[in-house]
Amino acid sequence: MLFIFLFSLCFIISCENKFGPPRTDYKTGEIPDQESWNSTVIFSDSGRIKAILKAGHISVYNSRNYTLVDDGAIVDFYDRNGEVVSTLTGKRGKVLEPSKDIEMYDSVIVVGKKNNTLVTTKRMNWNNEKQRVYSDAFVKIKTEKEEIEGFGFESDQNLKNYKVFKVTGILTK
Repeated sequence: MLFIFLFSLCFIISCENKFGPPRTDYKTGEIPDQESWNSTVIFSDSGRIKAILKAGHISVYNSRNYTLVDDGAIVDFYDRNGEVVSTLTGKRGKVLEPSKDIEMYDSVIVVGKKNNTLVTTKRMNWNNEKQRVYSDAFVKIKTEKEEIEGFGFESDQNLKNYKVFKVTGILTK
């Protein structure tokens, strides 16, 4: 009897709340169909990895055809050789179904790994099919040779060939 009591006591003490209450999408008032914490999602096509998303919290809303990511999100984009070419980070975002396009919001940063290009903005999108990043928000781009600011941005996911629309300033080093 003492053994059962001690076992029960240890079980109760060792339990912790690893699962929080379901989060509600405040825009719709809808409770998610699925949730996960500290998760990784792989975007692939024909066995080739295109991107890997890591997020602190993921909420899937099947009826709305999207998945919300928050508590920090990191997306690594891969080239055909399986190497990371750029990384997109933000505090929160959305994965649109069925296209698997990604929208990232709040303190967004995109870093090109091979050319040391840094893009900062409030909002950035990734088109899964075209493998391009774009934004209609104010952006700051910093490279080894220049700093550019403007409204609107489009680039390949490598950040090699980019366009800035409505340029507001250029500083050449």
